[in-house]
Amino acid sequence: MFPGLLQRSRSYLSRKVGRRVVAASLVKDRMVAEPWFIDRVNVEGMSVVVEGWSFPRPENTEFFLNTKRFETIGYPLLRTDVGESFWQRRNAAMSGFYCHSPKNEEPFPDAIMKISRTGNEALIDDGRNSWYIPAVTAHTNLPDEHRRFRVMGNPDFHAFLNTGATDLYRLNEVVRKVTGKAIWAFENVLDWGVGCGRLARHYPKQHAGRLTGCDIDHDNVGWCAANLAGHFVPSSLAPPLPFDDSSFDVIYGVSVFTHLKEALQDKWLAELRRITRVGGLVLTTVHGETAVEFFRLRPDEYAHLKAAIAKKGLLISSANTQLEGHVEQPYEYVNVFHDHAYITRRWSRHFDVVHVIPGYIFTHDLVVMRRRA
Repeated sequence: MFPGLLQRSRSYLSRKVGRRVVAASLVKDRMVAEPWFIDRVNVEGMSVVVEGWSFPRPENTEFFLNTKRFETIGYPLLRTDVGESFWQRRNAAMSGFYCHSPKNEEPFPDAIMKISRTGNEALIDDGRNSWYIPAVTAHTNLPDEHRRFRVMGNPDFHAFLNTGATDLYRLNEVVRKVTGKAIWAFENVLDWGVGCGRLARHYPKQHAGRLTGCDIDHDNVGWCAANLAGHFVPSSLAPPLPFDDSSFDVIYGVSVFTHLKEALQDKWLAELRRITRVGGLVLTTVHGETAVEFFRLRPDEYAHLKAAIAKKGLLISSANTQLEGHVEQPYEYVNVFHDHAYITRRWSRHFDVVHVIPGYIFTHDLVVMRRRA
């Protein structure tokens, strides 16, 4: 699907990776986040086969299907594509896994399958150790491929369903750890940047009346209003939103601040504070170090980009045409990277920054904030 070492000195120590010559100082035993990915899930009757990759770790790693250990686990297996893509991660080529459970009473309890690797429930980032795979039969009303592409840059409907469910349930795990309650236990929740409902469609239907979604893509908002449970309203690239002060207990936004220049970012932080109740949570994603790791850059480009992000705090990397024809002022819609120190310093003007979790929403870092009085 996708495509270390201790630095002994500041000398020219290096090693070759493919055709690259990599400075040993850039190679590490662990990344800031240890992402993993599921390439294939095959369900035939009661049999479930799962294949993917997960960086090798010194601790024993097991894989689970709906909390039960897979009967057969092959890991670690050779994955040269992963090794080539993540040259900066020592032993990345030994990341493959194959799991099989031949007899399962119900692979999709409540229409969703949970696939997990060994984690630590006590840690705030433990939610990234699980993927959630919805039963396709429960999602027959999918938006068309053009709408799907605008929200994720990929029209594949399996990716649309799997990442949407996984992102929502991972957000729920963070909310549960911080507040002791599920996200859908709160009375008023906002999906800021709902798109065509990639996450919202997985919100439990019995609680969907508590969910509001908004987006600058008015066509996608219209699709949500016609096809999904919840309340959906159009918004603009710049504030304000059509909501009263202190309207929401929880707000989440996946891949919104990843596209805003600093002036718009600051306006939106102030607006999100306005519509969040005192003590409420805002969870939003940014492109940080984990996103850089996935860029497949040459070592010199990799080192340069990391240094530039650290220096600038917010670095505009390129224009973004994904919403072409569906966003006003398209020149304001860009791709940006954030430095964690910058977020703590600047975003704290509006919120208490509770956590910044690397690579929590796959390649995105998750910023968890609470509104103070």
